[in-house]
This record gives sequence, C-alpha cells and structure tokens, in this order.
Amino acid sequence: MDTQLKQPKIRSVKFNVVMNTILTTSTFLFPLITVPYVSRVLGPDNNGIVSWAFTFVGYFSLVALLGFNMYGTRECAKLRDDRERLSAVVQELLVILICSTTIVYIAFIAFVFALPRTRDELPLMFIVGTSIWLSACGAEWFYRSIEQYEYITVRNILFKIASIVLLFIFVHRTNDYPAYAAVTVLGTTGSNILNILRLRSFVTFSRHRPMRIRRHFKPMFAFSVSSITSGMYGQIDMLLLGFFSSNYALGLYQLVFKIRNICTGVGGSVTGVMLPRLSYYEAQEGHDHTTRLMAKNFNFLLMLGLAIIAALVICADPLIMILGGGDYLPGNAALRIGAPLVLLGSIGSMQSQYMVASDQEKTYTYTNVVGLVIAIVLECILIPLWGIDGAALGLVLTELSVYCIRTYILRDFMKQVRRYTDYGKIVLAWVVAFLLAAGVYYLIRTWNPFAQIILTALVFCGADGGILMLTKESFLTAMVKRKR
Repeated sequence: MDTQLKQPKIRSVKFNVVMNTILTTSTFLFPLITVPYVSRVLGPDNNGIVSWAFTFVGYFSLVALLGFNMYGTRECAKLRDDRERLSAVVQELLVILICSTTIVYIAFIAFVFALPRTRDELPLMFIVGTSIWLSACGAEWFYRSIEQYEYITVRNILFKIASIVLLFIFVHRTNDYPAYAAVTVLGTTGSNILNILRLRSFVTFSRHRPMRIRRHFKPMFAFSVSSITSGMYGQIDMLLLGFFSSNYALGLYQLVFKIRNICTGVGGSVTGVMLPRLSYYEAQEGHDHTTRLMAKNFNFLLMLGLAIIAALVICADPLIMILGGGDYLPGNAALRIGAPLVLLGSIGSMQSQYMVASDQEKTYTYTNVVGLVIAIVLECILIPLWGIDGAALGLVLTELSVYCIRTYILRDFMKQVRRYTDYGKIVLAWVVAFLLAAGVYYLIRTWNPFAQIILTALVFCGADGGILMLTKESFLTAMVKRKR
C-alpha cells in the first residue's frame, strides 16, 4: 500500500515563503472586499458581537488543538522521509485530537448555556462553534510539516472566494449577522474538510498498527500549555473588552483588531514556514545554518514590521474610513497604539519557532504562561480606565514584556544572530522615511483617503528603500544583486 502513496515534493524555503506570502496577501485582499461591506451593512453593534463570538470560540479551539500546530508540525517534519513511522504518528495524533475535541465541545456547550452573554445569542454561538471541530481535526500541521504550501494556498484561496460570493448573496441587512458568521466559518476553516480527505494520499491508516498514544503526552504537554496560553493572551484584549464594554465598543475595536491582524499576518507569511526548516537544520545540518536563516528573517521582519507600523500610525484615519467608514473613526487612537504589535508579534513568533525547533519547548511554555498572566492583569486595569485604547495598550505592553523575556533567555543565540544583521541601518532609514511621510500626510490630510495612503506610501517606501541601498543594508542589497 505504501507504494501507492504520494511522495511530497519539498520545495525551497524561498518558494514556501512566496506561497505563504500569496496566502497572506489573499488574507489581506479579501477583507479589503468584505470588511467595508460588512462594516456598513451590520453596523458596529452586530459586527462587535460576531467578532466577540469568534474570539470566545477561539479559546475552545486552542484547547482542543493541544498545541498541535507546533508539536504536530515538528514531529511530522522529523519523520517526513520515513513513511511508515510518519503514518503511525499521524494516526496517533488524530486519535488524540478527536478525543480532546469531543471533551472541549461538551465544555463549550455547557459554557454557552451557563453564561448570559452567550445564552442570549445561541444560534450565533452554535454556528461559530462548528469551527472548533473544523480547526482541530483539519490536520493543517501535517501539511505544513511536509511543506505543502502550494496546496494550502490554493485550497484556502478557493474557499475564500466561495465565502465572498455567499457573503454578497446572504448578507444584506443588519440582522443577517448569523449568516455572516456562517460564511466566515466556511471561509476560514471550511477548507480543512479537504485536508482529512486528502490524508490517505500521503499516509496509511491501519487498525492493526499498534497505537503508542501515551508517548506523546509528556512532550505534547509543554506545547499544549504554551499554545493555549500564547493564543489566549494574543486575544485577551478582545475577550475581556466584551465583558467590560458595550457591543458598540466591541464594534469599534473589532475593526482595529482586524486591521492589526491582517498586517501581522504579512509577517506571519515568513515565520509560518520556518518551523519545519529550522527543525530540519537543527537535526541534520548544524547550528550555523539555523543562525544564518534566522538572521535573514530578522532583517526582513524588522524592515517590513517598521514599514507597517508607519502605515498604521500615519494613515490610521484613511484606513478606517476605507474599511469601516466614519462610524468607526473613534477607534483611530487604538489602531495607532496597537501598531507596534505587528513587529513585536512577528519577531516574537520567530523566537518561538527557534525555541521549538531547538527542543526548548518548556522554556517557550514558561514565557507564554508569564505573558498570559501579564496580559490579564494589564487588561483588567487598563480597559476600565481607557476602554479600547487601554485594551490596545495592554497587549502592546504584554508583547513587549514577553519579547524582552525571550531575548534574555536566548541572549547567547541572539548575539550570534546580530552578527549577520543590520539593525542600525534599518532603524535609521525608518526614522527618516517616517518623518518625511508624516510631513507629506499632514499636507494632504484633506485629500481622498485612497490618495492619502498611496502618496504617503510612495514617499515612505522611496525614502526607506533609498537610504537602505545607500547604506548597503545586507538583506536588501543581496536581493537586488540576485535579481540582476
């Protein structure tokens, strides 16, 4: 039977980054179509409750997944050349996931009926709740472990297109928010159904194979705790805002949340493909390969992250006007305050990937637990004081704290990485470009929002790129030489 299995084609890191960038770009482009429409049709209140429902359900999905996005990816990446052992591991992990998801879903139902906030929206909660099963049992970690980013990208884009078509068919009035929730579930997790159906092309399932499930419990525990805690503090601002504030405040903040997540996803297109390759380098090629790969990506993420921060800070108003309309402009301060999360999240993700690849998952877990505690304390203090601005500030301070902790823990490795980076040149170029772009924006602030964004972006990119080339920044210079 093994002879009939497909041999996955392992592409280069560059190809994987390109595929993941296309996927991330689609994640950016599709909301540019849907968010302005939905924001205006549903209004801040109904938009807010739908976003909060997805945040609430997301916590249950985190628990059901048990950290498999990292643990499953790492373990399968190590065995991708041994089809029999790979099949055994995948089968065991799926059994664990089915059991965990069943338990979590029962708990989800209990919470839905127990909490007044969720009990008032039963149809919405059960619609969104289907994503618990789709997220947990989609085996996305397996396809990432064998680096099938082309398949992942094509599949996701097709389902996003289908969800957009259904959105315009079924969502026309303010009260159509349950339909919007169903379409969102289809677009974000519906494609995972195909993952299960396609698994037999790469692995074999057998009832006669001995199941060694218990061997996963100990190493999986650290991943489970770290994944759950990191996912929790990454969305704790939205969750607690739902308990401390009104649906209107949720509606304002959900647009800020979406814009920020779209931007963070751009950096995620790089960090998301690193774990399989880092795990492989650490196991097969040696530590120097890992250091150089990390340095290249840190350079790129710093340039990209700082550019996005400039865009969010300078162009907060036109971005909100385009994506949400004038009703959402009171959220502009929260968008500016939360802008550093784009860079902190991407670099923190790279540090996390290295920790996992180098078998430091326990340390990774401790930092995430500390992050969750910091986030809860800060959000509970700052949200009652400053509302959505406090929610954004609390998460920024949390990510900054966790970044400092991880940098201290990895200080020896980070010193090696810095030898191949040009942080000083990148920051210098950014400061000059930011001041020039901000000055131009001030002069054209009464123009059309699209014109404001385009002209400001051109000034920033021209100044930033020009200075980086003049100072011979290593990453950008190497990219230009390759194209020649």
